[in-house]
Amino acid sequence: MDRRRPWQDDDVETSHLPRRQKTSHHDDARRFLPHDCYTIAWICALHIEMAAARAMLDEEHQAPVAFTNDSNTYSLGSIRGHNVVIACLPNAQYGTNNAANVLTNLTRTFRSVNLGLMVGIGGGVPSMADVRLGDIVVGTRVMQYDLGKIVEDGQIRRTAVPKTPHQTFGSAVSALRCEHELRPSYIPVILEDKLGNHPGYCRPALPDQLFPATYEHEASTPDCSRCDQSKLTPRRGRLSQDPSIHYGVIASGNQVMRSGTVRDNVARQLDAVCFEMEAAGLMDILPCLPIRGICDYSDSHKNKEWQRYAAATAAAYATELLALLPNAYGHRRPSHQSHLAQPTQWSDFPQSGPATVQDRAAGQNMSDDRRRNLLDSLKFDNIDSRKVDIRAAHAKTCQWFLSHPDYLAWLDPSRMKEHRGFLWIRGKPGAGKSTIMKFIYLRTKKARKTRGVIASFFFHARGEQLEKSVAGMYRSLLLQLLEGYPDLQAVLDDPDVVPRTQSGCPSLNILKDIFTASVSRLGSRPFTCFVDALDECDEQQVRAMVQDLEELADESTEKGQLLRICFSSRHYPYINIRHGIHLTLDGQPGHVNDLTNYVTSRLNIKDPKLVDELQGQILEKAAGVFLWVILVVEILNKENGRGRLALKKRLKDIPDQLSELFKDILRRDNQNMDQLLLCVLWILLAKRPLRPNEFYHALWSGLSPQGLVDDEVPDVTSQDSGDTITSCVVSYSKGLAEITKSNQPIVQFIHESVRDFLVKDKGLQEIWPAVGYDWECQGHDRLKQCCFVYMNYHMAPGSLSIHSPAAHEEHHDNDANNFPFLEYASHHVLLHSDGAELAISQENFLSDFPLSLWIPIYNQFERYQIRRYSSQAKLPYILADMGLARLVHKIPADEMHACYPEERYKYTLFAALANGHKDAFASILGLTSRIYNGGDITEGLSHRRNDPALKEFKPLTWAAQAGRKDIARLLLAKGADINEKDYKGKTPICEAILAGHKEVVRVLLERGADAEDTLTFASRDGHEEAVRMLVEGGADANSGGALAFASIGGHKEVVRVLLERGADANSAGVLTSASIRGHKEVVRVLLEGGADANSLVLGNKTALYHARQNGYTEIAQLLLDHGAEAD
Repeated sequence: MDRRRPWQDDDVETSHLPRRQKTSHHDDARRFLPHDCYTIAWICALHIEMAAARAMLDEEHQAPVAFTNDSNTYSLGSIRGHNVVIACLPNAQYGTNNAANVLTNLTRTFRSVNLGLMVGIGGGVPSMADVRLGDIVVGTRVMQYDLGKIVEDGQIRRTAVPKTPHQTFGSAVSALRCEHELRPSYIPVILEDKLGNHPGYCRPALPDQLFPATYEHEASTPDCSRCDQSKLTPRRGRLSQDPSIHYGVIASGNQVMRSGTVRDNVARQLDAVCFEMEAAGLMDILPCLPIRGICDYSDSHKNKEWQRYAAATAAAYATELLALLPNAYGHRRPSHQSHLAQPTQWSDFPQSGPATVQDRAAGQNMSDDRRRNLLDSLKFDNIDSRKVDIRAAHAKTCQWFLSHPDYLAWLDPSRMKEHRGFLWIRGKPGAGKSTIMKFIYLRTKKARKTRGVIASFFFHARGEQLEKSVAGMYRSLLLQLLEGYPDLQAVLDDPDVVPRTQSGCPSLNILKDIFTASVSRLGSRPFTCFVDALDECDEQQVRAMVQDLEELADESTEKGQLLRICFSSRHYPYINIRHGIHLTLDGQPGHVNDLTNYVTSRLNIKDPKLVDELQGQILEKAAGVFLWVILVVEILNKENGRGRLALKKRLKDIPDQLSELFKDILRRDNQNMDQLLLCVLWILLAKRPLRPNEFYHALWSGLSPQGLVDDEVPDVTSQDSGDTITSCVVSYSKGLAEITKSNQPIVQFIHESVRDFLVKDKGLQEIWPAVGYDWECQGHDRLKQCCFVYMNYHMAPGSLSIHSPAAHEEHHDNDANNFPFLEYASHHVLLHSDGAELAISQENFLSDFPLSLWIPIYNQFERYQIRRYSSQAKLPYILADMGLARLVHKIPADEMHACYPEERYKYTLFAALANGHKDAFASILGLTSRIYNGGDITEGLSHRRNDPALKEFKPLTWAAQAGRKDIARLLLAKGADINEKDYKGKTPICEAILAGHKEVVRVLLERGADAEDTLTFASRDGHEEAVRMLVEGGADANSGGALAFASIGGHKEVVRVLLERGADANSAGVLTSASIRGHKEVVRVLLEGGADANSLVLGNKTALYHARQNGYTEIAQLLLDHGAEAD
């Protein structure tokens, strides 16, 4: 069968869109289209990039008529309904200026082109993003790094303006990123389809080598064969060789980046992940999106062997993106959510469209219960935790803000049209922005308590996902708005805003619609929002959110509404608002006074002259960063008593950069470094933030084997245990961790900049070099051991709690109080093991894991009975149920596919499926990724925990009835019984026939399914195609009474197929059975197939007799016509 690729057929059926021509690129019958039919420019710098681009075309068009003032040469064609112009820079002419010339000529010739793609190769930046050769970088903004002016100290001050892709591209990129969250990219499939016959564009067999920035290439050879291999930077392996996709800043310049040290310096300043030479020249001419395949690491170790493959991966990403980009007629492919139950072929996806008139007319006022349920669904744990955790402003600080002209202008209703209700507070990390935001939120709320709703949301990078996402922000603000103005809850009744089928919390898009609709109904009532720490949310989410709120603010201002929004963030040079007031804390006199007041009141030194002297130096070095001042004052207070000179020297030695200060604090005395590392790892890698008593015992479990703490587990129930735990957190973290003040306290870093220093700035590896590049895997292994040690202590004789169900709650409370870390340890020990497996084999750990002792502890802390494991549960089932894909690979296939009848889903495959563990599902099938045969093996699968199919079938039978031939094929390869019977007694091939899945039937027959028993079943139920496949596959047409069952059932075509394949038309009773039941056409086919019209059965009576007896005169006449003798 000809297998179509997802992108090879138009997904919109329109008469005015050209159909893809099934001709080669060299077919002389290419179509000619006028210049104004082309809307997309695709710019390349190298001939290999242009070759990759041309390979992506679904159809190639005739070359255009040359223009005298245009020196470009073009290739024309279409990709997914878009007519594309491909142009390449002249040979050996690179850089931003040449790129600008090419695009200028193109837009002059093709005046309808309105969007551009800059697609080709680029140099990667080694960083936490883990960019590798062949990966793809999509530019979320572009910076020309070599444009600037020389300032006094001889340094270059960059003057280039950051450039961001057009909104159309931004929306398409966001949509594609969403798709990739739900299914793997189609890039590997596109590469195979478009360039599979061009081996030069396949992934090179050469190793991907990365050298340190300071190690220069040995210039005597074109490759790295003579470079010192011992200098290679170790990196953990990837599970798949498929290219990864990164989104970030692209640094653009006019020269090739050949220095690792310069690369790192520029990348650090711009937060860049890629270097290239053209994009900055294009962004001002046409809305453009740069897409780069990584061919080297922007250093002296250049390697042309990766260039073609990198050009191909970039082109493949552009192709996949174009499938989501609205074309000239406004069509686009439906979103992933609209076809979750559909096959993996793009061409098979249904079109999305507006709701029908009937759907909209069905909307009636919802009940109060439904409104309440929707409001309740907006709530989530710790919705206000970050705001609660922020310490109140120090006495006499922040008061200046209330009288600041910018703040007063923001509050002034007469000036709304100037600033559109926006106030954006910016400052350095640690400057005190969140403290100010909480202060003005509380003051505004108090001052305007009777004059409108005041809402807030404080993003929290260290919290759970909703605490640091735009979805969480909308849920919080909406809840406050709808509860503050209860009449606005009527918006929830509008089916145009909230679908009547909505259950549970709405999606992000629906949340936005509800928010917009609610604000539009405010009338003259004011609504004020404070949104803190935008930089602690994903930048792409923030960019879209700011744009949405800008549009809403514009509409509200035009209506005369009082919608005010106050943002705070670090300096965000690449996300801005058209209108609004920008207030920067740096250098604000009031902010400086706050710093002065803090130092004066908190510095415990009695000598006024010394205080003044130290204060001046502190303020100068602090550069407005309040957190730096707090930490330094604490350091100096500890040094107090050692004398004037000692204090001055200590202050002089303190670094003025916050990150360097963190390093100084952590390395100052080199004492308790093991305790410090363990403390840091728990805060960085815990699967959820730990409560104080959990954290205390987690540290004990990691330090007790090393003899660094007492052997006995610490008591956390005494009156003074709280002070002990607080002291432990502060001392072991050297003051960089804290216990929050919320209703559910957790342990966290004192500021997000601590995490930035340890992870982004690689402070962790600098302070503890032994952790290496694989610090996360090493860390997970260490935390796994902590969990295991703690459980072992609990499982020791006399400590183990295995209880009857009646005593479960009592013992749960007792263990939770005395062993507070036990819940986390038992529920996450295997998750940390899975995290470590990427670099550290867990085979021995799994083989020795005390499952029978672990299960009762796990169950003790599992709230829901249905989710607990039986005492007979086996490790393969548990790993699948938890979704631990890496550990699943360690389990033998026969154990992985066994039946575990005591467990909820009985089979590992169903456990992974029901819980939505897609990677584990693929691992159970023996795959290293979800991509199989060009598609996502899990695409379209139901992930409902209560899916009845998971109870009715065995895995192979389930796959057969669901039409999943690839899954069936993989299960058979893993030893599944092809003739197994489900709980209804049917085999896989029977279920496939019942469901009409011919391809699955063919696969099962090819693998040896029992054809003859199946033939009887298929004949009885009238499955003509299945019967034909069975007899063509060798089944005996006379077996199992197949002809008799088909005749009794009146299945004329099945009877015909059986007769054609040698079935005996005179089988006992066949003709008579059809006559008795009035199946005239079956009687005709039997007679034409040689049945004897006078055969005697059923009491020595003929078929004619029975036809007359039952009143079937037409059958009687038919029998007479074929020689039946009248009785």
